[in-house]
Amino acid sequence: MSATREVVREKARVARRDLIKKHTLTPELSAELFAQKGIGAFRFSVAIIEWSQSELEGLKKIWVQAYTIAWQVPWSTTNSLYAFSTAEGGHECN
Repeated sequence: MSATREVVREKARVARRDLIKKHTLTPELSAELFAQKGIGAFRFSVAIIEWSQSELEGLKKIWVQAYTIAWQVPWSTTNSLYAFSTAEGGHECN
């Protein structure tokens, strides 16, 4: 199961890197691309693998970095932009 965890982390890192290279996409398309490529593997694995809190925090860091790139906001922007629901003014990405 640890191999699957590493595959999920690597897919998220690769998807984040691809966003940096494909900076010509709109923020909406960039976020959708990352969700499909970077989070898709996690969605599959979460049903069969138990993730520790520290592993989830590591993935969250990658995801927040990717959404920061996708939405073209400064690195200093708070993470709540991605965690809050759309009703609360966020993008509801987590």
